[in-house]
Amino acid sequence: MARVQLDYPDHIFTFSTELDVRFDDINIGAHLGFDKLVTLVTEARSRYLESLRITEVASPGVIVTDLAVTYKAEARLRDRLRIDVGVAERGRVGGDVAYRVVRDADDTVIAIAKTGMVFFDYDRGRVVAAVPEFPGVAGAEPAPEL
Repeated sequence: MARVQLDYPDHIFTFSTELDVRFDDINIGAHLGFDKLVTLVTEARSRYLESLRITEVASPGVIVTDLAVTYKAEARLRDRLRIDVGVAERGRVGGDVAYRVVRDADDTVIAIAKTGMVFFDYDRGRVVAAVPEFPGVAGAEPAPEL
């Protein structure tokens, strides 16, 4: 069975945020559950887009079109994770947002992930052009680091 291969150069990660692994995030194996990792990268994406003044819940907002994750190591209860975020691929209506999840204590990469997303006009029910604030779109500035 072929494994998903995700590998991104450091320079695409233009934003970082930190989140802790909570009790609710661990599974029966006492490590971060795969479903909870998706929740953490979703929160990181939301913070990243907010830093660009892009909202996900207004119209236009965004729709996630796909998700891929490669797991590299385990994260455990109370681990502080740094999630680096950036746009890996840009298109007219959206792009791929990449994530690198790193345990702060020892710089161990826990996972690499990506979500495809498109901008969506919820009022009209259709995909629309990416907003100007989205990196790679004319006039956009890179996201600041927090």
